[in-house]
Amino acid sequence: MSKPDDPIGFGETEIPHGETLLEVDGLSKYFASESGLLAGISLETDQFPPVSFGVDQVKAVDDVSFEITMGETLGLVGESGCGKSTLGRTLLRLLDPTDGTITFKNDDLAELSGEELRQKRSEIQMIFQDPQSSLDPRMKVGQIIEEPMRAHDMFDDEGREARAKELLEKVGLDPRHYNRYPHAFSGGQRQRINLARALSVDPDFVVCDEPVSALDVSIQAQVMNTMEELQAEFGLTYLFIAHDLSVIRHISDRVAVMYLGHIVEIAEKEELFENPQHPYTKALLESIPVPDPRESDARGVLEGEVPSPQDPPSGCRFRTRCPQLIAPEAYEFTDEEWAHARTFMRAVKRRTFEPMAAAEIRREFFDGDLPRGDAGEIVKDAIDAVATDTGRGDESDDERDGWEMATDLLLESFAEQSICARERPAYDVEPEHGTEQHFAACHMHR
Repeated sequence: MSKPDDPIGFGETEIPHGETLLEVDGLSKYFASESGLLAGISLETDQFPPVSFGVDQVKAVDDVSFEITMGETLGLVGESGCGKSTLGRTLLRLLDPTDGTITFKNDDLAELSGEELRQKRSEIQMIFQDPQSSLDPRMKVGQIIEEPMRAHDMFDDEGREARAKELLEKVGLDPRHYNRYPHAFSGGQRQRINLARALSVDPDFVVCDEPVSALDVSIQAQVMNTMEELQAEFGLTYLFIAHDLSVIRHISDRVAVMYLGHIVEIAEKEELFENPQHPYTKALLESIPVPDPRESDARGVLEGEVPSPQDPPSGCRFRTRCPQLIAPEAYEFTDEEWAHARTFMRAVKRRTFEPMAAAEIRREFFDGDLPRGDAGEIVKDAIDAVATDTGRGDESDDERDGWEMATDLLLESFAEQSICARERPAYDVEPEHGTEQHFAACHMHR
């Protein structure tokens, strides 16, 4: 029987352990937000012709930069919809990038196409989130594992069969399961089959897109332990995408935190969990459940909704929900005054309180004392716009109600004047645990 010439996972690579394997610089992926015959056409009554043409774009991944070294696991964490999976698929060129470079072994994957890209795919593989839908139910397990080898003309039929059976054993399954169909396996076993398929072409880099999120907790640990063993044996490099911080802490060497298409913090695992420097990271860590029945308070609850990636906030993407939004320098706020003004501004924007008299609003949000100077006058005008006893809370001359007037006034005067809105943050922070770079996209470190 013909067998592979080299043992599985011991193919030579020109990148030494610990050296940069993948470098991403300014990577962006935008999607058109609409489709159809009239998509992108808008009516502009103040111009001729009274129509304009354009395509609104969803900025799923926007100007992302990082690097991954040979043999490490970079964990990527963030809320659902933040762009994690899109980033992983763009790295592997399953999606074409809008802008930026993806340097893998000195080749820019963003520039490759055709046969060059096809050949490169043997070195970069992906494990998908759903172990059921990612396996063809009409194919036997052996065929599924052999499919990538067949696509890259690796070995003859007997050689591919021998490699598939060896891989089944490596991932903790019985080689005799070679002729079974996917439906005969549990979720954890199916994910092991996915892992065997990814390893069949001896890759250096594997993107793991939430590979254990659909599994029971006990099975999660087993699959992750298998992945760690294979990484140590074969010298694999992982980008491990997850929303579960306990999973990230178990398997990662470094962690990147993503919010609304941006990387907001990158650090070594211990450094990030023990010394988080971005308010969003802190909120994620505080949201981890505490196994103590005496803890009844809500933890890690963020204000407001995630903004639309079609029209993301300027500067820091997290500023519209950030509990540490920096006060604008044009006003002499005390810390307490700014905290009150920020809370009032967001409450007006979201209309989270019932209409009431001006004096009641002052007591509710400012303990009766408005900020000093120009800031106080702005707050007073906003209160008058929404209060029930000023006559301005219903309809104004320019057909905007008082809530809209107050919202615009507060946002333009305060939120939009903050450095958080005017500049995109990018800072290196002195690490307290370890020696690797700690990046935090927060102006608190300016």
